[in-house]
Amino acid sequence: MTELCILFADIAESTSLFEKHGDETARNAISSVLKVLLTEAEKHQGQLVKTIGDEIMCTFPKANHALLAAVEMQNAVSGNFVLGNHPIQVRVGFHFGGVIEEGGDVFGDAVNVAARMTGYAKKGQIITNSITYKTCILPPFLTHRSLGKTKVKGKLLPVEIIEVIWQQDTSQVTRVTSALDIKLPTTKSQLKLELNGRQQIMTDQSPTKTIGRGDDCDVQVNMLMASRLHGDIQFGGGNFKYTDESTNGSWVLQNGGEPIRIHRDSMVLQGEGQITFGEPDFSNLDQLLQYQILK
Repeated sequence: MTELCILFADIAESTSLFEKHGDETARNAISSVLKVLLTEAEKHQGQLVKTIGDEIMCTFPKANHALLAAVEMQNAVSGNFVLGNHPIQVRVGFHFGGVIEEGGDVFGDAVNVAARMTGYAKKGQIITNSITYKTCILPPFLTHRSLGKTKVKGKLLPVEIIEVIWQQDTSQVTRVTSALDIKLPTTKSQLKLELNGRQQIMTDQSPTKTIGRGDDCDVQVNMLMASRLHGDIQFGGGNFKYTDESTNGSWVLQNGGEPIRIHRDSMVLQGEGQITFGEPDFSNLDQLLQYQILK
């Protein structure tokens, strides 16, 4: 097993580029941005593993190389690529750890964690974790902030998520309440999940439940428009939260209200409801994820 830093960089909200500007125009714009991302990676000893649609996956010998490449990626793209009136922005996540190299690809826990870090990132963000970040030698212009701890699949203990503040002007960065600022309420709540007759119960101690078409997901869905890893549910801050990480988005119908679409974002689950994946079709009960908070 080799230790490498795995970095994913993808184009935020790429689906809307195709919707607004057509396949050929959007594809050309995405290709131009990905070339810039790869150029910045190579400046810091990054090697391309593969391109996955609107995303590149690279390896670096050390976490510090990935950190510097991520900063240069954001600087190179931010404000420099606009399609119509739509500024193109990227999300970057990375993690350092052991991987298995095989056939030009890499596998293992570090790859999964790096993908999860990218899933937490929003447009214009660089996300890693405290374990990886502590191994980096930081340039004086870089700062960071903790986004709190969360449970990551395959990890027994919660992982502290770190955002790297790459912008020189941090006045527009939203303050995140520190765990020292407030005392989180304790809860004994449970979450019941049901899909196609199969039930699962989550508690505040349960690891993150991944949802998607992939064979390795905890909750598998067969909807045509669902992504391989569509989203996940985890407990944090006293609540169960659903996070969409998909290409096409999710729709949540909660407590009998109107369906709400979320895309690359999170939503606190309350009461009971249903989630559909990739398209707002609530008619096929066999494909709906039913949930209920149990007190």
